[in-house]
Amino acid sequence: MTKTIRKKRSDTKVGTIEKKYNIDLNVRSDMKLGSYLEREGLPSLSKLVKSDKSSKKR
Repeated sequence: MTKTIRKKRSDTKVGTIEKKYNIDLNVRSDMKLGSYLEREGLPSLSKLVKSDKSSKKR
């Protein structure tokens, strides 16, 4: 079963994304998703989740 990655607003907190997709982005949880994507040069949340930048939590 594949998880569908839904479009998120750029002001969504990174902590919310980390919890939902069970990933650790190694940044403050109150950082905004738009700021993180811009800083990392990623065009979308789906590219982030599929990238090597997101390490799976254990």
